[in-house]
Amino acid sequence: MVHPVQSVIESLYAAGRCPRIHVNALTDGVVCPDFIREQWGERLVIDLDPSYPLDLTFTEDHLEADLSFGGYVSRCVFPYHGIYVVADRSTGRGIVLDQNMPESLRKGRTAPAPEARKAPEAKAAPLRTVEGDGSAETPPAPEADAAALESTRDDGEPPAEETARKRRAAFRVIDGGG
Repeated sequence: MVHPVQSVIESLYAAGRCPRIHVNALTDGVVCPDFIREQWGERLVIDLDPSYPLDLTFTEDHLEADLSFGGYVSRCVFPYHGIYVVADRSTGRGIVLDQNMPESLRKGRTAPAPEARKAPEAKAAPLRTVEGDGSAETPPAPEADAAALESTRDDGEPPAEETARKRRAAFRVIDGGG
């Protein structure tokens, strides 16, 4: 079975897009330069640019890539459980893996609007689709309002136009993306 992280990355590559991942570099099993871990901690953003010779490898539980940080090339390992966003760098469309989201990034969220509440936990999926209007250059910030990241309402209907505008407003530029 292919992990959802791998599936989204491969889909983006197939569409000629550049995948951007958000990684908790403090997660057990992450291998990257210490200065990167210290600088970015739970908010490491990596562009898996297909024009760079990444030597990208997927295994059952992680991905590996040759990444350059200020000219210093390092073989990095990112366990899937440490990746909490996979999105298209230019549109921000992708997935949020809620179960991998660092708790410290959840705390800054405000309560979701009633029309965009999450379904009861028993029905909650481990993945959510993140969508944008194409005008954003990056995926939504992890600390964005939960309502801005939801793709459906409790009743299964698509979000109202007001909710869609709120989702689009949640996008912002994130510096440090590899």
